[in-house]
Amino acid sequence: MSGQRPDVSRYDLLLVDIDGVVWLDGEPIGSAVEALNELSSMIEIGFVTNNSTRHRRVIASLLRDAGLGWVREEHVITSASTLADIVPSIGVERCYVVGEEGLREELRERGVDMSDEGDVCVGMDRSFNYRKLTRALRNILRGGLFLATNEDRTLPTSGGPIPGAGSMVSAISGACGRRPDLVVGKPNPLMFLLTSRSVGASHPLVIGDRPETDILGALRAGMDSALVLTGVVKEYEGVVPRPKYVLRSLMDLIR
Repeated sequence: MSGQRPDVSRYDLLLVDIDGVVWLDGEPIGSAVEALNELSSMIEIGFVTNNSTRHRRVIASLLRDAGLGWVREEHVITSASTLADIVPSIGVERCYVVGEEGLREELRERGVDMSDEGDVCVGMDRSFNYRKLTRALRNILRGGLFLATNEDRTLPTSGGPIPGAGSMVSAISGACGRRPDLVVGKPNPLMFLLTSRSVGASHPLVIGDRPETDILGALRAGMDSALVLTGVVKEYEGVVPRPKYVLRSLMDLIR
C-alpha cells in the first residue's frame, strides 16, 4: 500500500521522471543523485521525461554533470524523441514546430523538414507568441495534423512553477476548436512501454512527481508507481490517482 516503501529487489527496471525528481530547474536534488548512484549498481534505470526542450544527448550530459556519471543517451527517453520516432510512420515529412531546439533536433534526425507549412508539432516553447499561434492555427485548418509532445500545464522550478507545453497546446486547441490528433507524452503509457521493451523488463517501477502524468501513465501501462514529494506535489493527501507508494525523496528507496 501507499504507506510502504518499495522493495527495489522486486523490480527489474526503474522508470524515473527528471523534472521535480532528479532536479528542479536544472539544480540537482542532492538526495536523488545519491540514491540513484547507489541504485545504479542494483537495477536498470531509465529516465523518462515529458520535457521536450532538450535532445536526449544534452539531457544525458546534464545528468552526468549533476553527478550521475554512468548515464548515457540510451538511458533517456523524452516526449520529443518519442514523437520524432513516430511521425515518419504516420506520413509526416514536413512540420511546423512550436517548440524548442530539443524537439527540432530530434525531428531533423528522423528526416523531417522544418517549415512554416505542413503538419504541426507542439512542445514547450518559451518564445511562444501570437505569430506562432496564428501559423499553427492556419496549418491545422488547412488539414495539417496537430501533434503534441505532452500536455503538462506547468513545469516545476526552484522559483515555482512555470507554464509547460500544455499551455501552448491549450492555446492552439482553443484557436482551432479541437484536441490534438496525438499526444505522445505521459499519461500516454507509450514511453514507459517502449523503454521497458527495449531493455526486456517485465516488472518496472515508475517514479514521478505528477499524479496526472506519471502515476496515471503507470496505471495505464499496468505498472506499479511511486509518487515522490520533491516536485509538483508536496503533500500526499487527496492525490488522485493514487500511487502504490509515496516517497519523501528517492532516498526512501535505499534507506
